[in-house]
Amino acid sequence: MQDPGAKTKKIAVRIILAALILACVAIAFARPAFTGSEVHDNILVILITRLLAGVYFLIIIKGSGTDVFSARPAKEFGKSLLLTIPAFLIALNNMPIISAIVGNCRVNDSAFWVLVFAAECLAVGLFEEAVFRGLLLPYFLRRCRTRLHVFICVAVTSCVFGLYHLFNLLEGASFGAVIRQVGYSALIGAMCAAVMLITGNLIVPVLIHGIYNFCGMLFETLGEGFWWDTPTIIITVALSVLTVIFYVVVFVKLPRFRLVEQVRQGMEESEG
Repeated sequence: MQDPGAKTKKIAVRIILAALILACVAIAFARPAFTGSEVHDNILVILITRLLAGVYFLIIIKGSGTDVFSARPAKEFGKSLLLTIPAFLIALNNMPIISAIVGNCRVNDSAFWVLVFAAECLAVGLFEEAVFRGLLLPYFLRRCRTRLHVFICVAVTSCVFGLYHLFNLLEGASFGAVIRQVGYSALIGAMCAAVMLITGNLIVPVLIHGIYNFCGMLFETLGEGFWWDTPTIIITVALSVLTVIFYVVVFVKLPRFRLVEQVRQGMEESEG
């Protein structure tokens, strides 16, 4: 016989999930005018809808039985964070620092809206990482038996993440721009998947994703100018190649993946 308390909790969770998704869809379609500025209103709509969707999927992940926020043992987790430094460098390098220093691009908005935009980028990172690295990746890892299987899981989920950005065509983005976004998003997805495998903690790829979006879109959203100069392109390509090599070596040499262990532990507990 089912515990009445457990049944009530299950119903409450379903109500919360329904409320979150309904609120998210309503705001996305209504696109309310909060400020009178199209740019600011768009930031707020994305912030609210992605935050709601992120919370929705965090609840789903919680119910899946896989711990995606593990930081224990602390010493081992601290060592795993050292392996995420190249990923954070990639994210920070997405900021056109050279162009900003020489005055080729600038932010025209207030510090308040820069902070709101930063929150929007983190909300997008939370939503997308919760779906692809918090839910989809562990789901496929449950069926993995070898390191090759793990590699295939990373490749497949990263490609799906890249293809997900085809939805931007519905918002009026040009075909060429979207195809480029699909390509580099798949690569960023693979990097975030590697970080998730290494650390087993969803917060890390969420931060990397949020920083990457903020650095890459700040001037485009709240500023003006030209940021893709030759030195920036050279540095970006060189850093990207080195990062790919680094994570390939880590993938081959690392004796075990924290996320895989957490997935297997969750399976054992659910079966037990």
